[in-house]
Amino acid sequence: MRTSPLFTDLYELTMMNAYLKAGKTEWASFELFVRELPKNRNYLVFAGLNDVVELLQDYRLSESDIDYLHSLKLFSDDFLDFLKSFRFTGNLYAVREGEIFFQNEPVLRVEAPIYEAQLFETAIMNQVLISSLIATKAARVFSVAEGKKLADFSLRRTHGFDAGMKVARSSYLAGFDATSNVLAGKVYGIPVVGTVAHSFIMAFESEEEAFRAYLEAFPNNGILLVDTYDTIEGIKRAIRVAKEMGVPLKGIRLDSGDVVELSKIARKLLDEAEFKETKIIVSGGLDEYRIKEILERGAPVDAFGVGTKLGTSADSPYIDFVYKLVEFNGKPVMKTSSGKKMYPGKKQVFRNEDCDVVGVFGEELPGEPLLEKVMENGKTIKELPTLKEAREYFLDRFSKLPDEIKRIDRKIEYPVKISEKLKELYRKTLSEIERER
Repeated sequence: MRTSPLFTDLYELTMMNAYLKAGKTEWASFELFVRELPKNRNYLVFAGLNDVVELLQDYRLSESDIDYLHSLKLFSDDFLDFLKSFRFTGNLYAVREGEIFFQNEPVLRVEAPIYEAQLFETAIMNQVLISSLIATKAARVFSVAEGKKLADFSLRRTHGFDAGMKVARSSYLAGFDATSNVLAGKVYGIPVVGTVAHSFIMAFESEEEAFRAYLEAFPNNGILLVDTYDTIEGIKRAIRVAKEMGVPLKGIRLDSGDVVELSKIARKLLDEAEFKETKIIVSGGLDEYRIKEILERGAPVDAFGVGTKLGTSADSPYIDFVYKLVEFNGKPVMKTSSGKKMYPGKKQVFRNEDCDVVGVFGEELPGEPLLEKVMENGKTIKELPTLKEAREYFLDRFSKLPDEIKRIDRKIEYPVKISEKLKELYRKTLSEIERER
């Protein structure tokens, strides 16, 4: 989804103005990473790269954008004239979309003149955060679902239009099978699913009349919501109506009550009625913890519709990404504030079977290097994967992640090592900073 060039914090523009006024045009490198994983997360899933590339490649300020900035009475006319033709001219490195990552690992690096690289800080962080947040939450749900079908039902409770679209895309990338979001189905090619609301059932004189009306409208795609009144009677009624009408009952949905016991009763009744192909779908207040509990109790559920807690990543609603200057004018730099340790210089991440190693960019270390150049001189040089390809990549990478790290009930830190060369660069840079104070 296209992002306005004014989608940024004001200080990014004021710094850009000040950089240019001071003649600061040196080449700089900024890296996006997380110092510590959220308390409920053993891994994160990288998503949102397509949005970042689109943002950088298509950055253009319109005449109305310039007029608005002029109305703020903050910026010089020279700066506003400069912005009229401003384009991103730098390089972008990133890990692949769908990649698993951990603490202290850069997932993205922008290399450009300082005023350019600084400008995009807010928008890049915003785009990557929401997509990676939801992809990670979806991956956790996927990890406990035991192969059951998963659908994103979160649209009505997501934080606005943009979030609703990104939730649908990111959850599909990280293992979900479908979404209720029709626009996401059109834009991203995600399978769309839907059943019926309680209000539909209540709008008819009887539950049976509502079932008949829905099956008449969708004789080959009838999924009935059976818990508006008495759930067990609703299940029996759905079976009877489908039999009388001579149409298949594709599924029933349980949205409340003791879904474990109700699903067991439903399966028994359906099988006895020769509706063995009818699927049992469960929704309502679901997340990875609840789904794990439901399946561990032996519920014969075929699919889950996951809503609010997916779309808001309710148990862990943010990722503390930082976008830090790591090199300026060819010299490694770093912040030394207490509690905010970082490593200087441009870096590469090397993936091995039992650990990751963060090293100095350009050094040769065992393992698979994860960061690759995506843009050069403001132009995309690498074809970005389709959503389907990113999903397949995630599924492959996730299958290789140790089961212990996938656990949702215990904090386990995956080993991320720092190369000796990077440790030495840290010591050298720190020494220089202390000497210059």
